[in-house]
Amino acid sequence: MAEEIFDVVLQSTGRFNGSQEDWDSFRPPQSDFSLGTDFWLGRLPHKVKNAIVFDACEPAGLNFHPIRQFGCRYALCRKVNPPSFGSEHLTWDHDRELSRALFISRLIHPTTIAPCLSARLFFENGVLTFIAPGHVQGYATHVWIAASQWRDWLSQAEAELLRDTIPAYIQNAPERVRRARSHIDHTFHAFYLDQRTASLVSGFESLLKVERNAATEQFKIRVQNLANMVGLAITPDEAKVVYDDRSVFVHGRQPNYTDVSDETLERYNRFETVLRRALLRASTDTTFCDQFTTDGGVVSAFGSLP
Repeated sequence: MAEEIFDVVLQSTGRFNGSQEDWDSFRPPQSDFSLGTDFWLGRLPHKVKNAIVFDACEPAGLNFHPIRQFGCRYALCRKVNPPSFGSEHLTWDHDRELSRALFISRLIHPTTIAPCLSARLFFENGVLTFIAPGHVQGYATHVWIAASQWRDWLSQAEAELLRDTIPAYIQNAPERVRRARSHIDHTFHAFYLDQRTASLVSGFESLLKVERNAATEQFKIRVQNLANMVGLAITPDEAKVVYDDRSVFVHGRQPNYTDVSDETLERYNRFETVLRRALLRASTDTTFCDQFTTDGGVVSAFGSLP
């Protein structure tokens, strides 16, 4: 058996305590689940222990061996064939295929799986020879959830949707869709709610804003209509609250997020879910995607100003 190389990223159990109800209703795949050729969700290749990869991803320190307070729910694993020379041989996810799958998975159901626990594993004749840590430090290495309680794993049905979406993903989508993807990706990686809200609203505006003036009215009308299309309810008043929160932040003032209520988090996550569902559909359904090709298409599909 020749050298084998695998890129992996681990879903830890350390961020949220899952409820028994969620576990009973939305269990993750119970065995290795294929996402494509040499690509799966489940155990690490060749029965490598999770702790070895955790150790490879974390700063070593000196004489520092605390007991780890979390485990691994599952891993995304992909066998790769990088060039045999140059830096890409050691570079985790050099072709961005795993990163794309992680992004799609967040559109389906956000979890905290992220490159902070990523690595490239090298095997010779089935034996682990060394590990190169992935993109474990710097921007976009962590993903955050704006909630105090959350189901931090993909269910069986969501894993099946991820498997079916990866080959159908429209990479060369209209510019509006690509910009909105960039904004929601920044949302996933932002810790503070004011930053998340600003990026979220920018994602909506990338899809829906046409005219230069009456930005709030455009947001209220078109977000409500977009929400209806993806099976959720947003009122114009709620849209105005979110847009005003965004405006306060981007114009240099501080939104009132010092004591975030359950109502605020619920509203934020409903708006984020609308944008996630819309971008997932725009990334797989060409008819829906084409509505964002021109300004006229946006107005026709999502409403004009009174």
